[in-house]
Amino acid sequence: MSIFSPKRLKAVAVDIGTSSVKVLELDRRGSSYRVGQFAIERLPRNAVVERGITDVEAVSGAVRQAIKRSKCKRKPAIVAIASSHVVSRTVQLPVGLREAEIEEQVMIEASQHIPHPLEEVNLDYQVVDSSETDGSYLVKITACRKEIIEGYSLVIESAGLEAAVVDVDSFAVERGFAFVTAGMSDALRGKVIALIDFGEVTTRLDIFVDDVAIYDRDHSFGGRILTENIRTRYGISFEEAEAAKLSGDLPENYREDLLEPFKATMAREASRAVEFFVSAGRGYESVDMLFITGGCTRIEGIAEVVQMHTGLPTAVASPFSPSGIKASAILQRQSPLLLKACGLAVRGAG
Repeated sequence: MSIFSPKRLKAVAVDIGTSSVKVLELDRRGSSYRVGQFAIERLPRNAVVERGITDVEAVSGAVRQAIKRSKCKRKPAIVAIASSHVVSRTVQLPVGLREAEIEEQVMIEASQHIPHPLEEVNLDYQVVDSSETDGSYLVKITACRKEIIEGYSLVIESAGLEAAVVDVDSFAVERGFAFVTAGMSDALRGKVIALIDFGEVTTRLDIFVDDVAIYDRDHSFGGRILTENIRTRYGISFEEAEAAKLSGDLPENYREDLLEPFKATMAREASRAVEFFVSAGRGYESVDMLFITGGCTRIEGIAEVVQMHTGLPTAVASPFSPSGIKASAILQRQSPLLLKACGLAVRGAG
């Protein structure tokens, strides 16, 4: 499995999250894309913990079921590991090196910059920029411990697929976010754009300038808090609370007592995340616009609540549009869950 493989291939994206698995196929139509097969399958609680697979059998079973329900026919799969498991370094190499010489220099640089023995990691590299004026390449080296890669490979192969490419979630999000902003390119040029992903246990902030990620940070907050509050208030199991949260089948006092306070807490977490970035000394004094994504953003009216608390123009991020990724109306309602999956699936669109 490689990270930066430039080859075009037909593959299915397998997005393994904390609470669910998403499988998604994209078909290329010139410069645009259309969603082919798709499915979401819930994961048992704690099958994925701290972005690591702890129950291979449960996760591979969910992938297998999602593939079956989606009627996906592609066997090669693209999967993403968490950026927290990855070490990335950018180094300069002289222009004019042959490929074998680049590989040799990468190994030398990696031995100095990667904090693990090289025999214990999977390593890949990409030339991301070159400058004729100073005679150098910028080369991004990315490495991950083999045991992490092997865990994901085992899940994919146990589900009857071929582990073709391992990506990094931050790379996939950056790729998917380009579709969110595609129709606003001119208006957003040079602007500081925030993307906040409200996950089940973690909220992640990414900051983009001209579609390039310049900052990211995880915060310990997620939708599981609301599920636990429902479980405690109504004396039901966690599984029953999760099902009731998703269906809305809850007593009348749920909205006032639990949902509205949770929305306010989400908004405060968004404000806090942005404040962390502004105070991080990156040379930016403010954020110009905020996009939100993740399962929690399917809560009615949440974008308005976040906008009121942060004072920032706020919208739910969707990678689907007539000029970018075409999808059915039913699938578009799931768009807050599919940003990373779309970023992975682009690499498998052929």
